[in-house]
Amino acid sequence: MSEPLAKKVLLIGWDAADWKIINPLIDQGLMPTLNDFVNHGVIGNLATLRPILSPMLWNSIATGKRPDKHGIWGFMEPDPQTGGVRPVTSTSRKVKAIWNILTQRGYKAHVLGWFAGHPAEPINGVSVSDLYPYAVAPLGEPWPLPPGAVHPESMRDTFAALRMHPAEVTEAAILPWIPRAAEIDQEKDKGLQTFSKILSENCSIHNAATWVLQNEPWDFLAVYYNGIDHFCHGFMNYHPPRMEGIPEDRFEIYKDVVNGAYRFHDMMLQTLLDLAGPDTTVLIVSDHGFHSDHLRPRGIPQEPAGPAVQHRQFGIVCIKGDHIKQDERIYGATLLDVTPTILTLFGLPIGEDMDGRVLVQAFDEPPRIERIPSWENEPGECGMHPADLRMDPAAAQAVLQQFVALGYIQPLNEDQEKAVAVAVREQHYNLARVYIDARRYTEALAMFEELASKWPDEARFMQHLAQCYLALGRRAEAKEQLQKLLTLKPKAPVRKEQPAQENAEPGIEAEAIAENKEVPDAMPSEALKPRPWADLLMGIIHFEEGDMDGALDCF
Repeated sequence: MSEPLAKKVLLIGWDAADWKIINPLIDQGLMPTLNDFVNHGVIGNLATLRPILSPMLWNSIATGKRPDKHGIWGFMEPDPQTGGVRPVTSTSRKVKAIWNILTQRGYKAHVLGWFAGHPAEPINGVSVSDLYPYAVAPLGEPWPLPPGAVHPESMRDTFAALRMHPAEVTEAAILPWIPRAAEIDQEKDKGLQTFSKILSENCSIHNAATWVLQNEPWDFLAVYYNGIDHFCHGFMNYHPPRMEGIPEDRFEIYKDVVNGAYRFHDMMLQTLLDLAGPDTTVLIVSDHGFHSDHLRPRGIPQEPAGPAVQHRQFGIVCIKGDHIKQDERIYGATLLDVTPTILTLFGLPIGEDMDGRVLVQAFDEPPRIERIPSWENEPGECGMHPADLRMDPAAAQAVLQQFVALGYIQPLNEDQEKAVAVAVREQHYNLARVYIDARRYTEALAMFEELASKWPDEARFMQHLAQCYLALGRRAEAKEQLQKLLTLKPKAPVRKEQPAQENAEPGIEAEAIAENKEVPDAMPSEALKPRPWADLLMGIIHFEEGDMDGALDCF
């Protein structure tokens, strides 16, 4: 074991945080805490993985492994105990996360709100699951924590009292973000309900994190905030500059929400840093960015996890602490590198089966890096649940409804057999995309051939199948797939205010949203062009065959 380079490590997750929004806010003096942080540490882009789906990505951040190894392949999975489906959980992850490794080595480790973190794991510290902040009853009625939301169980009542209910979000909290809130017809526009829900959930997680920092001994703490991602999904269409088709009155009401989300996170960061103290090494990371400019999509694909089209391929990384360079930019970082870097900060070896590497470019002197074959083979209690642990059915339904509201899964089929078939299909689709991202095209090809055979009308399967053929040099088969693809009738994207946290978000037309209809005036015709990606691949094939006219027709 090498000499530790950090006394304590604080890992802060800001889902969807993006330098494209942060940098202008820093320049305007509106994120002073992060500005001081980056001036005394290192920053850079953090390349994401594909598919850009948060439960897969945050567990890659926590393990240093791609999803094919850690076992989380989407938002839901078959439930062998009920015969139906369930959300991915902490038992879905098949390998040790950083807090399990640290538990095994005797460190005091805490984790709060991590995606797919329910049930809370029995680690050597406090674990608060991602179901912890969900309000399931009106204010004033009993609001029990779901079973397994807090470890240790003896702290259940303490953490239950730290939660904030959406109905407790007052005018004083709303007006700095939405100064014209009084103009909103809350019978038709559910924007304030959505706003209050997101804000209260993130305040609850923050309250839990600050309580641990103030009251518990700790060596490592990880805390995850979904606020930026959820505020962006709900309100990015109103972010300046005003998008074509967005009503001016609604733009004026909601235009400051996204920037307000970042400023709110900056304020929470200041509290965390003050409580952690100057001897703590701090990492701030996001799993992906979020399109905020002319690249914002004009519509959401009508497919599971369609809202992920709004995600950008680069998140953020910031690191500050002893032995870390100051006021420097680093390059080449991926989210797989977070856990190997934390292990090095603690002087612990890196598993050779980890897909990430240590961010050596962040250190003022090259750190000593040790390796072991795998942490999975190391003996000792690590605080993981048995794989067959049963999840509370009510809690499972609460999470699934949250995913439906966000647009990440479709409304659940009452026929359990069909619901399971859809869950398995989407798992296989996501895993095949993981293989493509890792350039394991042969493995991806077998899966996409099966998917395209079973669902021949799904353009997304045909697109990726053609991509595999092309990557493997099988141009004739790629061309055949693309020709089939271009004969399919495209599904027009739906312009709606997602996520519909309270059945509908603010925005275009409530009746269109409720009926899942298109809104043509909000989607110019170019937004409905079928499969430009297929045209691009076909153009590449024509070019490689020497058919310049055919290539030009595609481009």
